[in-house]
Amino acid sequence: MVLDPPPDSLLQLTPHSVLLVDDSAYWTDTIGEGLRREGYIVSVLHDGLAAVERLRKDPPQILVTDYFLANLDGGKLCQIAKHLRVTPAITTVILTGGADRNLWRAPSAYADAVIAKNSMDVVLADLGRALGSLKESLPPPGSIRHVIGHERLAPRAIASKLHGLKQYLDALHEGIGDAVIGADSELRVYFMNSTAVELFELREDEALAKPIYEVLAIPQDHPLVELIRKAIAEEGKPGPPITTEIGENTLRITVAGLRSPDGSATALLIARDISDIKAAEQDRLAVNARLHEADKMASLGHLIAGVSHEVNNPLAAILLNLETLAGTTEDLKRSIKGGSDVGLPPALEILDETGRILKESSEAAQRIRSIVAEMGLFAQPSSGTGEKVAIEEILEGALLLVANEARFKATVIRDFKETPGIIVDRVRLGQAFLNILLNAAQAISGMDPATNWIRVATWPDRGGVKIEIQNNGPPIPEEVLPKIFEPFFTTKAFGQGHGLGLSITYETVRRHGGFIEVESRPGTPTTFRIWLPSDTGLGLVPRATLVKERPHTLPASLLLVDDDRLVRNGLRRILEKFHDVVVASGGEQALAALAERTFDLVLCDLIMPMMTGMELFAAVAKKNPEQAKRFVFLTGGTSSPEARDFLLEVKNPRAYKPIGADQLVRLVDDCVKQFAKP
Repeated sequence: MVLDPPPDSLLQLTPHSVLLVDDSAYWTDTIGEGLRREGYIVSVLHDGLAAVERLRKDPPQILVTDYFLANLDGGKLCQIAKHLRVTPAITTVILTGGADRNLWRAPSAYADAVIAKNSMDVVLADLGRALGSLKESLPPPGSIRHVIGHERLAPRAIASKLHGLKQYLDALHEGIGDAVIGADSELRVYFMNSTAVELFELREDEALAKPIYEVLAIPQDHPLVELIRKAIAEEGKPGPPITTEIGENTLRITVAGLRSPDGSATALLIARDISDIKAAEQDRLAVNARLHEADKMASLGHLIAGVSHEVNNPLAAILLNLETLAGTTEDLKRSIKGGSDVGLPPALEILDETGRILKESSEAAQRIRSIVAEMGLFAQPSSGTGEKVAIEEILEGALLLVANEARFKATVIRDFKETPGIIVDRVRLGQAFLNILLNAAQAISGMDPATNWIRVATWPDRGGVKIEIQNNGPPIPEEVLPKIFEPFFTTKAFGQGHGLGLSITYETVRRHGGFIEVESRPGTPTTFRIWLPSDTGLGLVPRATLVKERPHTLPASLLLVDDDRLVRNGLRRILEKFHDVVVASGGEQALAALAERTFDLVLCDLIMPMMTGMELFAAVAKKNPEQAKRFVFLTGGTSSPEARDFLLEVKNPRAYKPIGADQLVRLVDDCVKQFAKP
């Protein structure tokens, strides 16, 4: 690698100073003594990396180094010396025991002289000769220099083989295509190949002998640093690779502990830039997410007629009951005014009937609420994170959505055993169950719930949960069975299916660390079996839970912000029985109210015209952060990505409409008590 020429001088050289580097104490003692007799100030080191540090801190006038050093060859040491910002340049001399001309070429690129090792007297004489001749003009760096004393050396097979081995290892490191970095037991970098230099945008001569965490610009407690320490301590085969972000790159790094020729422990890092692979994986995940959404929309389109039926029935009951209630109210007034003379039942009987009407209407409204909530949950995009739930709860939601599809065809049998809660992607897993249940309902022909059935069972199994969904409809054809999990494979007529449902189900189960299998043959039920482990590997997002009902004890000041008049009035009627309630129909009115006073709690709708609840929250947080902490968000759904991201970011409590009176009172009571704590 060719480096830029050194810039102007910043350091001063100590006159007549020599840095002598050789891992043999015999050579350093003898040569050092000879140089001192000639009046030189000699410093001795036996380690290449230590020599690099000395060159940077206190550069000598002359560097004399052996070529074969344990952790850094003499040629590299000379290169670093020549690129220091000193004037005049450091004089560099290499000592070598090899007579192979290829060996002379390698170290001589940055050496002013190369001296062949012989008897000590001869070497000292040659060194004196070299230091004297260096005052004269020298060939340019990179040319083959005359090795002083080489004519007295016979070819040395061992030195030549060592040099050949070094050349082979250097070529291997360069040709591997990955970044390779060596670090010693003190975490100092002693080697970098050209790929590492390019990847980390470094100069090798500046990186050598520095701590690896400093070179890579990572904290000392970074997992990679800990992995290097462990590799040095344990040696042996490479440990499992890690994937980490360093700078703008995503790297997959393997670290192995090795022994250097001098017996010291070192570590070798091999880093592969997988940024492009990661980007491709992100693209693949994005495509998968779009396929999931397409499958959900297709399922919703198929279900919409049935869901409309499920909503319309209780809605019709509510409307009829309301009309009846209006008439009953008039009857009650007349009965109270005219007594028994008006030919009406006694007032108490009318009140009893009114109570029954209200109870039935409430039950119908709860049915609608459950269906709408499950539809909203099913329709929202997956967050990619998990929540701890009971699998039976997700299955009940899927059964609710498919109820109209199955009700007139088959009897649904639930066989749920007590299972542990596990962390799952609720949206994705609910979609997987719905796909299987839809296929089961569609596979059954005829309208005979007395003989047709769909069975859904769960039980604990091998530390996880086993789910079994069966139907007694016609079996899946033998030639079709191996293909049912393939993307875009379908046996349905054009326009009735796109072949994504079961492939997405398969991918979802696999993503949770589980497996799915199907069994179908004549004379036996078609059975889908799913096993999910207790540890699915998904990150846990805490799920908001309701506290148990308890008496209200803390009257509070509330600001209620909602643009829907009917919802606003309904909430107000419930809450003003217990609290001081101020209402605002939008963000501007809320800001005006907040400018006049503070509130114990702000119940705020999330999606409103003109100013959203998110924008109101941001405005309040800027002026009064403490008041912003007391926001509780009420929302009918998070259809926009902005709203979903917002609720993932903020820590404030939230509740979803429609919300019942008891649930609302408990929510407010819980939040008021929480915020009242010092």
